[in-house]
Amino acid sequence: MFKRIAVVQVLASGGFLASFTYIALLGDEMGLSRSQIAIMAMLYAVAQFFSSFLFGRLADDQGKRRILLLGLFSLIFLVVLQALGWDRYSIWTFRTLTGIGFGIYPAALAAYAYEGKAKMGKFSSFGALGWGAALLIAGPIGDIFGVRSVFIMVSVMMIVAFIVALTFKKIPEVRIRSPLLPIEMIKKNREIIFPLILRHATASSIWVLWPLFLTEKIGLSLFEMGIVQATNAFTQFIAMYLLGDRIGPKKAVGLGLILTSMAVLSFTVINSFPLFLLTQVILGLSWANLFVGSLRSIMIKNKERATAAGLLNSSLSLSGLLGPVIALVLVELIPDIPYKGPMYFAGIVSFCAFLYFAFFGMKRVPSR
Repeated sequence: MFKRIAVVQVLASGGFLASFTYIALLGDEMGLSRSQIAIMAMLYAVAQFFSSFLFGRLADDQGKRRILLLGLFSLIFLVVLQALGWDRYSIWTFRTLTGIGFGIYPAALAAYAYEGKAKMGKFSSFGALGWGAALLIAGPIGDIFGVRSVFIMVSVMMIVAFIVALTFKKIPEVRIRSPLLPIEMIKKNREIIFPLILRHATASSIWVLWPLFLTEKIGLSLFEMGIVQATNAFTQFIAMYLLGDRIGPKKAVGLGLILTSMAVLSFTVINSFPLFLLTQVILGLSWANLFVGSLRSIMIKNKERATAAGLLNSSLSLSGLLGPVIALVLVELIPDIPYKGPMYFAGIVSFCAFLYFAFFGMKRVPSR
């Protein structure tokens, strides 16, 4: 069963990152300004924020498999809509709908895997493997057939993921109805959620214009950009697969935060393509530790596992909302360094998040 779960994780996660990476390039191709691209990212994040928690809660109440299938089926159509955008309003609308779709399935898939006795490190590693594989394929496809073709590729990936998910067996599960506003759950997991949002929000301010930074500032082709992104993803895969279930959640979260600070600051001083790949190794190690440590902690501490996973994903979506806002503010305040401004800010804030976790959060996180 885990092999089929891994296949769905590879395809769905790969489709998510390919769509996320190339939407900025599509917006640029359509003539959207940097601010309009940031607004599009904000709309997407708002949609995913609400969708992640609401459908995570529904997965606990209605069944993980049912919500998983709903999410994958909807994405078959939603991701390809993005390729049909003709102006800023249409692409904003289609991207927002895609945010809803990408919020439906992840919590259900993670909870299904956990209750099916899968190791969370290995489960997460196949998501990173999907990111790397999809970006390696998307680069040449985008170079040869154009950016819009990438979204058609993602739709095909979702079709295959849906077909494989149809073969999932129903597993014994207790239906749990969680409160609509999970105040107690947020308090219970604040030592993970707060530093995660700080780190990911500031990092997301970098990713808003990341493809343009790589192509315009560093001068990479779409294929080289794919290699850069894939290096990050494959590093995550190796780290998650080999170390994700061996390093305790407490150590993993702390290590992830401090490595993030090192990685994003390194972007500001390295301009050559070969050395830039090294920065992606550091970045991959940072996210592998932070995400798996956070996911393991929240799964151990909460019996409402799909709701908890949905809360974790909503936290990431909230960060994805705050990221474009931060990027917009920094671009307006320091227009001379539109790319490096968010990098300096993210490096400082990630280090502060590490200090918060070290002094206030470590006692509440499981050691193993």
